[in-house]
Amino acid sequence: MYKFVFKYLVIVLTVWCFACCSKAPEIPKPSTYLRIDVEKPHYVMFSDNRIPFTFEYPDYAQIEFLDSKSKDIKWFNINFTKYNLVANVSYIPLNTKTALSASVKDCYTFLKKHERLSSGIVSQAYQNNTKHVFGNTFEIKGRDVVSPYQFYLTDSNHNFIRVALNNNIVPNNDSIAPVIKQIKLDLKNMINTLSWK
Repeated sequence: MYKFVFKYLVIVLTVWCFACCSKAPEIPKPSTYLRIDVEKPHYVMFSDNRIPFTFEYPDYAQIEFLDSKSKDIKWFNINFTKYNLVANVSYIPLNTKTALSASVKDCYTFLKKHERLSSGIVSQAYQNNTKHVFGNTFEIKGRDVVSPYQFYLTDSNHNFIRVALNNNIVPNNDSIAPVIKQIKLDLKNMINTLSWK
């Protein structure tokens, strides 16, 4: 009987020793992203005699005018160089009511190009009767979307502006989410401070 108990005890201790000494299987850790610290902006008023409006933009961005074949249509970029993002700005003077509807239609045409990679588009109307600024903003959701934020503004009679925030690199919007969030706030500030001359 003692031999049986002794053998049983040795077997149990051996199994227990192996169970305690063996390493737990390694579990792969989920992929993560580097933490990005986004600068807190100080806003600067932008006014230039080439365009008939003013607005505020963050001091860590640079404004770059582009060549245009038309003397009336103006293109410029708000470069967020540090973050590889750029806001492309198009200004179109409106001569007729049909010019307004055509410009709005163009915005929706450009927007449609992003639907394939998008997980949804959130549209929000903007209206400031005091400054005569009206428009629409579009937040384009999705990890691989090249242009996560767009908007257009108009006074309905003479001026039309279209802005599209674009990645300069292959997008992975999950990894730069804090940056995109801050630049959206910067562009919303641009909308809220925009005034026609």
